[in-house]
Amino acid sequence: MKLRAARVVAFAALPLTIALLATPALAQEDEEGRFSIGVGAGLVQTTSGSDPYFTANLRSRIGYRVAGEERQGSVFGFVEPEVGYWTSDRVNNGRKLETKDTLLGVNIGGAVRLRVFEYFIAGGVGYHMFDRDVASGLTTRSVSDGSVGVNAQFGFDIRMSETVSMFGVGRFDLVQSDDDSGSNDDNQTKAYLGLRFHL
Repeated sequence: MKLRAARVVAFAALPLTIALLATPALAQEDEEGRFSIGVGAGLVQTTSGSDPYFTANLRSRIGYRVAGEERQGSVFGFVEPEVGYWTSDRVNNGRKLETKDTLLGVNIGGAVRLRVFEYFIAGGVGYHMFDRDVASGLTTRSVSDGSVGVNAQFGFDIRMSETVSMFGVGRFDLVQSDDDSGSNDDNQTKAYLGLRFHL
């Protein structure tokens, strides 16, 4: 448990370190475009343990203003379709359980722009496509199903240049429960970092 806490602290400190090292290269107050593509990676925590998590999204700003018209500290909204993926391989009570979760979802949120920093909160809904292989003895049972989930998240963006920013997100996903496979992935806590490319 102490090792996991140390990893979380190190993971959270990384954005601040990068921001301090990259301060001279940060862009001025020029506004980026209305759309951006983000790719990220991090960790997902379920009741069965921690696993790598990968995600990509397309963010579209609501109430977009052209360069020079947006004031520092202004609030704007966004819509963000996303895709996410994680997989795990566990042994539980003599059974081997391999789980894959592919998420297709959309988030709606609001952000505050403070020069090169941006803070945001959002919530969304998604469809989780689970593929599970349960091996017990010489038999393997495959289960594929879909579950609806909702999430709440908060995060930040740090402008590295006029077209690239680094982002970090912490979020909690609550997924419709499925007990048929013996897996309990209905509570998912995620933390990830990534790069956002402004179009």
